[in-house]
Amino acid sequence: MFYMSLIPQFVPSGAPMFSTTLLFTAIDVIELAAWYWLLSRAVSTLGTRVQRPAFRRRLEQLTGVAFLGFAAVLLANRS
Repeated sequence: MFYMSLIPQFVPSGAPMFSTTLLFTAIDVIELAAWYWLLSRAVSTLGTRVQRPAFRRRLEQLTGVAFLGFAAVLLANRS
């Protein structure tokens, strides 16, 4: 439904509707496949790094600092 409702408005006037819509759909599917492939590679690489103890310790420290910052903002706005 998405392709049938959105893509036809980008088809140039005089161009064959079916083949141009099919081409635009194929381009979008290829872009999505490339994007999901890159995203899965990045998450896979990050997943192996997150399991390291040093990374987890730094992440917990950063999260603690963020929570302290949120608490300070809440305390300052309390008055």
